[in-house]
Amino acid sequence: MRAPISRLLGLGTAAVVAGAITFGSGPAVGVTATNPGTASPTPSAAAPSSPTQPATTATTAPGTTAPETAAEPPAPESTDPAAAPSGVDQLSIAEMDRTGNHTMGAGIAAHAGASHVTTASPDALAVGGASAQAFSAASAARAGGPPPGRVQGFDISAWQPSVNFLQAYRNGARFVYVKATEGTSYVSSTYKQQYATAKQRNLYRGGYVYAQPSQASGAATANYFFKHGGQWSKDGKTLPPLLDIEYGSAAQGTCYGKSWSSMRSWIKDFNRTVVAKTGRYPAIYTTTDWWKRCTNNSNQFSKNPLFVAIYPVKNFTTPGTLGRSWSKWTFWQWAASGTLPGDQDVYRNDITYLKRFASRTS
Repeated sequence: MRAPISRLLGLGTAAVVAGAITFGSGPAVGVTATNPGTASPTPSAAAPSSPTQPATTATTAPGTTAPETAAEPPAPESTDPAAAPSGVDQLSIAEMDRTGNHTMGAGIAAHAGASHVTTASPDALAVGGASAQAFSAASAARAGGPPPGRVQGFDISAWQPSVNFLQAYRNGARFVYVKATEGTSYVSSTYKQQYATAKQRNLYRGGYVYAQPSQASGAATANYFFKHGGQWSKDGKTLPPLLDIEYGSAAQGTCYGKSWSSMRSWIKDFNRTVVAKTGRYPAIYTTTDWWKRCTNNSNQFSKNPLFVAIYPVKNFTTPGTLGRSWSKWTFWQWAASGTLPGDQDVYRNDITYLKRFASRTS
């Protein structure tokens, strides 16, 4: 299997070339007024249709590590840009559901109607290879991306086992979030190596948890993260732990079968555990739409830095409407693929402010 370096949500070519997609706010995604714990959400009439899928081969889950079994030694960092694989692979969302190993944004892609997440090597674009990423990069350039005046970064998981961190730095990246765990059943076999190498390459880095609220409590999820390598260090280079909480699978339900109050309590439980361990509030990755659907647009989490996932349609100057807990965003996932590995992210201010943010102890 080619090592997936970057991914693009499974959209048809015409949709990608036309511009970008918006998850979480705006007219493309409706918001249900039904309490998810008491009735099934009613699908929005404006929900996007199923995308066209490229005819490539689906892959199986990488880096799946049993909690009590030593992980296989991770692949070393790629130091030669030419060594990175080219071409396009597809990651089956059904396979991610089966193995309990999701990329950041996989739930968003599934909610938008995709059955696969498409990956492409950034180097395919450099050598003129035909890939889905070429359309993404071209449309981002026409739309003004990356968002101007922001610090660039990216997020990765075991689905990107051979990341060239040095090249990513040369391409402008200054921070990265690395997947450590999912729920209380999955540990990434590449996390420790990726996390350590990111610091060696002078990137601010943090670990993230892909939430599975129907699997265990918020406290158990946070403790599992810390038990299996997740960490925070008072070294001025470490970002706060990140809670990736997004749409559940079809079997789980959008809100994992939880009511608004139960979901708020779950997140608070995770919060308390992380704060007790590190002194810092975790960042929260989500969409505005999910936040409205599953917390009733709660305003109770203003101390948590917001990592918003919204791909704007017309410009890259703002992610648009945020959940009521936040008057401003801290990180913004603005594209699913581009010149950096994994998803394309930005920090809201310049590098001086990012350094201050990483140096905070509360």
